[in-house]
Amino acid sequence: MSYSTRVHHFKSLTPQSCAYELGREDSRNAVVFIGGLGDGPHTIPYVRTIAQHLKSSRPDLSYSIFEIRMTSSFGGFGFSSLQNDVADISALVSHLRGELGRQKVVLLGHSTGCQDCMEYAARTATATGTGTENGAVPAVDGFVLQGPVSDREALSLSMSQHDTDAAIAWAEGLIKTGQGDEVMPRTMVPAFKTPITAYRWWSLAGRGGDDDYFSSDLPDTRLAEIWRPFSKPVLILHSAEDEHVPPSVDVKACTDKWMSFCAPGIATSLSGSIPGANHRVEKTDAQQWMANTVAAFLDNVERFGG
Repeated sequence: MSYSTRVHHFKSLTPQSCAYELGREDSRNAVVFIGGLGDGPHTIPYVRTIAQHLKSSRPDLSYSIFEIRMTSSFGGFGFSSLQNDVADISALVSHLRGELGRQKVVLLGHSTGCQDCMEYAARTATATGTGTENGAVPAVDGFVLQGPVSDREALSLSMSQHDTDAAIAWAEGLIKTGQGDEVMPRTMVPAFKTPITAYRWWSLAGRGGDDDYFSSDLPDTRLAEIWRPFSKPVLILHSAEDEHVPPSVDVKACTDKWMSFCAPGIATSLSGSIPGANHRVEKTDAQQWMANTVAAFLDNVERFGG
């Protein structure tokens, strides 16, 4: 398969930062796609399906899609963090608003990219005006969360609780002595094929870790902290046949609960599960269903607040 894309260089803390644009170059608005662990530009096929749908079937919405290359892209996630990701994403958002003059910007996260969206929303909630004072980030106009999965719960499908707890204890010991950037022994983290630091392992696997946004056992007090910062529309799309969700997790109940903690009118009723979809939404019919739903959501974004 071959396809064309436009490469945009932008200023960021990550040297040689780039984003790859699909769709009409003269679009007024932008969707920023953020992949999961091990992903990078061009690794998730449904991005091209959505871009083509917006270009051919919904040109009235005037959106193109940008796939961002971050410090954590591909095998870099083990040495990075959500905070680093947000720095890269906010730099691209500033570039889209400034140099490219895009009017609306929507973040679309896949898997761990959903955690980036959550972190971004929390940081936006502290923003004043359009600046980035005190660590705040430039506001965006909406969020799509596809495949929001708890890494902590997903690990139970590939590691025993005993082995997971032992690896977490090892990581916590390193973090407490200021060695959070040290690499975990590979034998302790067989679920990952690439090196991972003690900090990032704890963040993903530990209860209350920085990546622990979507676990089904989070208390209501934590859920309120997570979801109430959203001030712009959010679409939550699970994969109906997600291989990374343990059978014990009631996905619909989780979604309903998350939505209940959002302010009225924020979590769209379009939220739900993508029929027939695995984690990466690889089936053609599932991709088209998602493209239609994302387009309908972008319609809502256009009308929000107006």
